[in-house]
Amino acid sequence: MKKEKKKTNANSGGDIRWQSVFAWQHYVMTAVAVVLIVVGFVLMLPEADVRNRPGGRFAPTPGPGAFDARRISLAPIPCFVGFAMMPLVIMYVPRNRKRFDEMGKN
Repeated sequence: MKKEKKKTNANSGGDIRWQSVFAWQHYVMTAVAVVLIVVGFVLMLPEADVRNRPGGRFAPTPGPGAFDARRISLAPIPCFVGFAMMPLVIMYVPRNRKRFDEMGKN
């Protein structure tokens, strides 16, 4: 009986190495999307409410800046853009990248 040789990638130097489906552009764009989401949530943070009562009870009505334009109109925009970028980042294929099905061929 002859032993069968395993097929290896010609670029790997004889051994099979792990190859990521994502390129470095994916990681950069994901980081940008996460930063946009964090910026949006930081813009939504409430101001320190001085109307809180001792004993851990809170004032029954929202503070004076709860419904201002920054929290209602401005903050959701970077959050929406960041969340909308995520599927686009996953589906993005760089132009210089080989097709996935051609990677294993010699």
